[in-house]
Amino acid sequence: MSTTSADRTDRQAGDVGLLGEIERWRHAEPEALRLARLVTDEVRRTGRHHLADGLLGALDALHRRHRGRDAFLDAFLDAVLARRRDRFRNQTYLALPLVELVRADLGVDAEHMSALLMADVLRYERRSTQLDDRTRDTRVRHAAHFVAAVRPVLDLNWLPGDRADAVVEQWFGLTALPVSIEHDEYFFIRALQAHEMVFTTLTDELRAATQALRLGYLTTATARVRRAVDVFDRAAMLFRLVATMRPAAFHAFRQYTEGASAIQSEAYKRFELACGTPSAQRLFSEAFDNVPAVRAEAPGLDNFSRAWQDLCARGPAAAELTRAVEQLEAGHQRWKTTHYSLAAAMLGSAHGSGYTEGVPYLRRCLENWLFDLDAAAPGGEPCCQPGCSRVTCPVH
Repeated sequence: MSTTSADRTDRQAGDVGLLGEIERWRHAEPEALRLARLVTDEVRRTGRHHLADGLLGALDALHRRHRGRDAFLDAFLDAVLARRRDRFRNQTYLALPLVELVRADLGVDAEHMSALLMADVLRYERRSTQLDDRTRDTRVRHAAHFVAAVRPVLDLNWLPGDRADAVVEQWFGLTALPVSIEHDEYFFIRALQAHEMVFTTLTDELRAATQALRLGYLTTATARVRRAVDVFDRAAMLFRLVATMRPAAFHAFRQYTEGASAIQSEAYKRFELACGTPSAQRLFSEAFDNVPAVRAEAPGLDNFSRAWQDLCARGPAAAELTRAVEQLEAGHQRWKTTHYSLAAAMLGSAHGSGYTEGVPYLRRCLENWLFDLDAAAPGGEPCCQPGCSRVTCPVH
């Protein structure tokens, strides 16, 4: 029997076994974790994109009968069935609702969760025999640096999913659902999930800095912004990890990710809103068209730039905060430049998977800034002279 025939036979056998389990639960409450494990086994063997229509139909019917009874199963099947239901986007490709449920039940913050996701990359790559030694060692080194930067004392001998009696921990292992069987896609998914956790952390820091400004606590606000600068460095670490992606592997699975794109990242857009008020052009561009829920939040949100302008602070403490803000803005610009360069190397002239232009879109985004600090003083008078920025003003 040829390899192709053997693979086909194995796939059919797996489908039949899983369909049998689904049939057994037709008139009973499904054991959520057991069902999710069986589906994940099939996903890892065939790729989510290649799950059989009959299997997807059976899962869809089961989910409609049992929706609302188990939040973890709902989030899991929403991800698995996203393409069938025409809901395949960044959120469902990365199974982010399930990631957030696991994070909440583990009782860890977004920063800690990013370390766990990268530690899982370490475990996955160290067990692999599909990479050449140089690629594997480089990838493992970058993942290890990230974990050490976030959680230096994280016990890498224990990760969620290792203990058979810990149900929530086992769901952690079911949050990576590749659309293909390409080895590199697993670590790519984990890197993107970690990116979402990084920007969730950044949003928390900027909101805390904004609150501190509203209370007049400049030193606290400065500490929060400086911490955000350090956190942003971890986003750069993730790009170094993604740069180990083999182009052939990337293009092999990317053909199945159409509809999902980083432009749909709600975590990044919330960070952007926490920093400042986007221009009308930005707010009603394709960037926010792809995150309507976040755009709907914008009118009622306070942000750092507005709080800083309202405070109109002077003196050494204000100067320290200014320097921290400038460092964060510079870090953001470096991050965008790296993103653009990496995408240009990987994509070339190909369009974006979220129906965007791809690299040309990222090139235009290089002109965007996080902070809106060129504002008039109270009463509508300019700070010192037209075009003067209060945050860099030599008087203030």
